[in-house]
Amino acid sequence: NFLISHLEQLKEDCVITPHVNQVEYHPFQRPQELVDYCRSRDIVFEGYCPLAKGEALTDPSIVQLAKKYGRTPAQICIRWSIQNGIVTIPKSTKAERIQENCKVFDFTIAEDDVEILNGMHDGRHVSWDPSLIV
Repeated sequence: NFLISHLEQLKEDCVITPHVNQVEYHPFQRPQELVDYCRSRDIVFEGYCPLAKGEALTDPSIVQLAKKYGRTPAQICIRWSIQNGIVTIPKSTKAERIQENCKVFDFTIAEDDVEILNGMHDGRHVSWDPSLIV
């Protein structure tokens, strides 16, 4: 959950660069500057809450794309995240949802549809906001 400021501070205080930075990532929270920062420093960006704790599952744009691709809204969000190069960790305790979440490697979202999802970023956090930590 490190932001750029946290990673910069860590760089001053430590000699070891983190290998992974796990951060909230979904269509409403797409911190591209942080993703780019991590990539430029060989830090794997790992995204959690890809379904925005369920908020993304009823969003009209995501539901429409799910219908277009014959998938579920969850599969659209997970596939979008993967296509953006994000290591994605969906969470579920239900076996059928875990199986559904795994079925995202046999289709591709068209670039114009990826851009629709990319454009949904509004800075919303569904977990906690790490910018409050100094």
